[in-house]
Amino acid sequence: MKTKYFDFAAMLLIVLLLSAFAFQNGGSIKGSVVPIENAFRAFAILDKDTIKSNIVGGNFILGDLKPGTYQLIIEAIPPYQHKFLTSILVKQGESTNVGEIQLLLK
Repeated sequence: MKTKYFDFAAMLLIVLLLSAFAFQNGGSIKGSVVPIENAFRAFAILDKDTIKSNIVGGNFILGDLKPGTYQLIIEAIPPYQHKFLTSILVKQGESTNVGEIQLLLK
C-alpha cells in the first residue's frame, strides 16, 4: 500500500517538475481585473494562435506563450464590457505584467 502512494507521489512530482520547466521556456502575461466578480476569462492572441485562461479571484496568467506582440482580451460579465489591450510584448522565458485592468460599464 505504501509503495502505491510513493509511486503516485513520485509520478506527481515528476509531472510538476516537467511542467515547471515547460512553463519557463515560453513567456507569460499576467495581471488582475476589477471588479473581480464581473471578470470571466482572458485571451492572448498572436496571429492565428489564441490562448485562454479563466480569471480566478480577479487574477489571471496566460503561460507558455511564444515570443511576440499579443492582443489581450478580457471577457466581462454584463453589465460590464469586454476590455481589449494591444501591443503586449512577450519575451522568451519572461513574464509580462499588465497590472490592474479596470472593467467599464456598458
